[in-house]
Amino acid sequence: MIGWMQKRKKYLVVTIWVSTIAFIGAGMFGWGSYNFAATGDNVAKVGKINVTRQEFEREYRKFYNVYAEALRDFDEEQAKKMGLDNQALELLINQAALKNFAMDLGLRISDSEVVEEIAKMQDFQNNGRFDEELYKRVLKDNYFRPKDFEADVRSALLMQKISALLPDVVTPLELASVASAFALQDRVEIEIMDTKNIRPKISETELKSYWETNQSHYKNPAQYGLQTIFVKSSEQPFEQSELQEQYDQNKSLYLDENGVLKSFEQAKAQVKSDLESQKAQTEAFKEYLNLKKGEGGVFQEESITSEESKYPEEIMQDLSQAKIGDTFKPFAYKDGYLALRLASKTEESPKSFEQARKQAYDELLNIKKTQLLQIQAANKADVFKGKDIGYVYPSFQGDIKGLSKKEVETLIERIFNSPKSSGFVLLDDKAVLFKIIKQDFLGVSENNKELSETIARNLKTRFLDQTIINQLKQKYPVKRYQQ
Repeated sequence: MIGWMQKRKKYLVVTIWVSTIAFIGAGMFGWGSYNFAATGDNVAKVGKINVTRQEFEREYRKFYNVYAEALRDFDEEQAKKMGLDNQALELLINQAALKNFAMDLGLRISDSEVVEEIAKMQDFQNNGRFDEELYKRVLKDNYFRPKDFEADVRSALLMQKISALLPDVVTPLELASVASAFALQDRVEIEIMDTKNIRPKISETELKSYWETNQSHYKNPAQYGLQTIFVKSSEQPFEQSELQEQYDQNKSLYLDENGVLKSFEQAKAQVKSDLESQKAQTEAFKEYLNLKKGEGGVFQEESITSEESKYPEEIMQDLSQAKIGDTFKPFAYKDGYLALRLASKTEESPKSFEQARKQAYDELLNIKKTQLLQIQAANKADVFKGKDIGYVYPSFQGDIKGLSKKEVETLIERIFNSPKSSGFVLLDDKAVLFKIIKQDFLGVSENNKELSETIARNLKTRFLDQTIINQLKQKYPVKRYQQ
């Protein structure tokens, strides 16, 4: 579920960030560093406001879920190293300081405001209207109690009210200071060098030494012998009456972009596709059970290596850990469902010097070419006469002949981060020499003005947020209950 506060234009940027109201059904986590028993189940107290263990656990789960979705193989050990529990606690302490301030100001959130906000959330609407049963079911399915969710909404609304009190004005001087960075433009000469004519010599002794240092990188891939059964969706038979039944029982799947239910005829193609897919999945599961038992069914045999990308990455990862005889439940594949069984397996093995020779040679050759290219570029950077490419600026999006879009971005970034007026940038098998021959502050466009104003406002808001939080923490004493 998308955090509803993300849709608000005005909120506290960093320190008062109201995190995404995300659901995860992974259960509670082990905390270990907080002594709850001696503090009435509270993890902290700010002024008159207690931060409870339940609030802490909910906030931690939100943080954890955001990182788990963004980072591959994210787990509790990584969360501990990142101090995720401290981040969650610090956010709650900041909010508690603001709540104290709100109490002193007489700010409150009524029950009707909470109800109104929840009723507007798309996740709880059916045909454009709030559905109380859907609301309860979604929360229940995601292990979230209504009172906890409503407490989060109440807190978020209060943060919004407080943020509305903060100034949102950027002075002309502040705007000019930020805009000057966007107005800067350089007229540049460049020369592109490459490794095409660089031919380093590599002795047998050098090559073998390089292989010995890096031999753990050179391995024969694992081999997997598979038995597979594929069930194609479009080949699944069905009765016409089943189409109508599929439509009637799953109308929420067939809404247009405005949330209005499509007619049966309008949705018929999608209904047919969904029905065929469901039947294919059911049939594939039957075949999976036969495959698992070694009974019946006609399966295909194939051999693949761990380096192939024929199947989804998660399947290849599971194969690397699977044992002979393990059978994989059907998964969506191409235009149907596929079940497979691991019939044989050969683990990866180290390559001998002869087996790894070409790979090691190519790697060492590229390394030596790049080293020689870097030496040549460094010797030429201050004395070269290049091609005038005109003016460039920090947000430059134009083309430069001989460079890809990504290489242009890197070059521009390095030019404006360099303390020198000339130098070079290494780009894989290229080196780009650059020399600034003229510089001025005439590069402001209307787009840059709008962007610079946004950045200036955000920088000022961030500074004000942190200043206010620090002052509030002085006014409302903070107690952390830790072992």
